[in-house]
Amino acid sequence: MSLEIEAGAWLTATGIETTVYVGDVDTPQVVKIEFLETLIDQALESYEFEGKIANIHKEEVEQLLAMLKNASEYAEKKVREML
Repeated sequence: MSLEIEAGAWLTATGIETTVYVGDVDTPQVVKIEFLETLIDQALESYEFEGKIANIHKEEVEQLLAMLKNASEYAEKKVREML
């Protein structure tokens, strides 16, 4: 006996949507949406100390901001190519 399980993540207008299909079905059994704002808040809160970004984490925060900026620029470039 075998059981097919398919999981995937998609970037949507609100965040990251993860779906899980179990068996030969057309509708996912699990759908989980992680909102971008929540993910950003969680990431930044992990770097804070007493309500401020701790000095030891400033470089990591700059890297996070650079990654988000690069992702935005990449998405804009791909859209222009596809229009």
